[in-house]
Amino acid sequence: MKPVKLYPKVAVDLFTEQLKWSLWFFSFVTIAHIIGLVIVSINDSRIQEFFVFSSYSVAIFLLVCGIISAYGFMGQFVQQGITRKDLYIGTVLSVFMLALAVTLIPLAITGIEYVISSFVHLPINTNTDTVFDLSSGWLLAISTFFLNVTTYYLIGWLIGIGYYRFGWIIGFGFIAIAIAALSLNSFFWVNNSVVPWIPYNSAGTSIALSIGGSLVLIALLLLFIRMLTRRIIIKL
Repeated sequence: MKPVKLYPKVAVDLFTEQLKWSLWFFSFVTIAHIIGLVIVSINDSRIQEFFVFSSYSVAIFLLVCGIISAYGFMGQFVQQGITRKDLYIGTVLSVFMLALAVTLIPLAITGIEYVISSFVHLPINTNTDTVFDLSSGWLLAISTFFLNVTTYYLIGWLIGIGYYRFGWIIGFGFIAIAIAALSLNSFFWVNNSVVPWIPYNSAGTSIALSIGGSLVLIALLLLFIRMLTRRIIIKL
């Protein structure tokens, strides 16, 4: 009799739980955006559309979700008899589902903004010259947003796994790895790097190179995390 694959359960449970967090998160970001709209209206200025406005905060939110996933769920799932392999596969699937969800939610809110702005003037800047700007192409902006938040989640997961497995002292080394990975991600998309030995000329000048580099970075993060979790001791 073939063993039952439990990674779909892990994927659904993780996605459902973290989607709940996301809805709360977006409610606060939406309120902040509305307050921003009021303030810039008074000052006769403009604010970024919601898709761009939320891009950085969503990435940080997924970074935190990734860290929490290492500490908050591994022991719980292993106690339910789920193998490390199923836990890894299920978590990876949930990452992609969550990344897609948190990409579509701000897109939907931005769409609502556009509808409202067709009836009422909203002080929204629709040309912000960023890779997340929908005016540069919806498909490109959505793809970039998705890849960016996916990378941030995986980096957070890597940090969490590092601390979970090795403790605080060695865990600081994973912070350094995370900074390097975040810098590479910025190198691909926003034409800068926080690590001095990475050259300034970004692959962002070529969309194909940026997407390819981002996919390679995601693949390397997934491989590294799998190596770390294959025989990790679960703290029950």
